[in-house]
Amino acid sequence: PLKIKVFMWFVHKQVILTKDNLAKRNWTGSRRCSFCDHDESIKHLFLDCPLAKILWWSIHIAFNIAPPTSINTLFGTWLNGVEIESVRHIRVGVCALLWA
Repeated sequence: PLKIKVFMWFVHKQVILTKDNLAKRNWTGSRRCSFCDHDESIKHLFLDCPLAKILWWSIHIAFNIAPPTSINTLFGTWLNGVEIESVRHIRVGVCALLWA
């Protein structure tokens, strides 16, 4: 769906309104992640948070693919070496997981 494509474009450009980005706009709320006690950023929310790590571990088990190490590799070299037929399905699934 278009809304997921737009969301993923925002993730790629790192402009999602995570708490660190809100703070740059003079937001005065807590910068802490809702799932753990670390500062929330795009990298934390999608890669480093314990909840995100569980999701990436599930993908690792299901497809034998190592998790991406950064937002840039998520959109670049992360799926190098994976069968071309599987890449599209994996990307669609990951986009849906990140959006959810």
